[in-house]
Amino acid sequence: MADNVILNIYDLVPDQQDAPQQQRSGFSRMFAGLLEPLGFGMYHTSVDVGGFRYQFGATLGISRTSSPIGGGDSAESRRYVPGNGHYRESIILGQTFFNQKEVNALIQKLRDSKFGGDNYHLAHRNCNHFSETFATALILGNELLDDGTDNVRLEKWPKWVNRLAKTTSSGMSRDSEMACDVVAEARLALECDKKVGWGITSSVDRSKKKELTAKQKEVLAKLKSKSTK
Repeated sequence: MADNVILNIYDLVPDQQDAPQQQRSGFSRMFAGLLEPLGFGMYHTSVDVGGFRYQFGATLGISRTSSPIGGGDSAESRRYVPGNGHYRESIILGQTFFNQKEVNALIQKLRDSKFGGDNYHLAHRNCNHFSETFATALILGNELLDDGTDNVRLEKWPKWVNRLAKTTSSGMSRDSEMACDVVAEARLALECDKKVGWGITSSVDRSKKKELTAKQKEVLAKLKSKSTK
């Protein structure tokens, strides 16, 4: 059964700590009003799949909480959202056939590769880089396996979510250890190099031959009998 893969987006509005409490929302609105029309807003994102919410941050790395049905915001799901995060919207990016065991394995691969807490960088490897990489692996698993190019992308991913960070790091080499290469790292987490000819999203053990049913054995026996006459 397929599960929706949902992207949750929070506006990050920097409040000035020196300003009186009653003035802070005004500063936030002004800041957002200047950046957003230029396509350079600041956002925090997380991904929901299978009843859980996954997000990436400094120190903790990848965290998990329960998620509201259909995305959205709740006290539990906000546990690791930055204090200046204000819920904006949730978007269904696509669907996945990964079961919970496969999702857990994928998260562990991402943790072990380049999404540990010490790898976090505001511009080069942030929560949005993680969300896009994780969702790409979940939704485009078999396409990543079949297509060796970098042209595979999530159609419904909102590019404006991470535009500010990508613009900041645009001069960085893709070979840099710090820079996040979404497609390459999704492939790495899925171990695509070890699964040539396999269907990634299936949990079937391909080392075993498929057993014939009694009916199939009966039909096969009849065909063999006719061929020997």
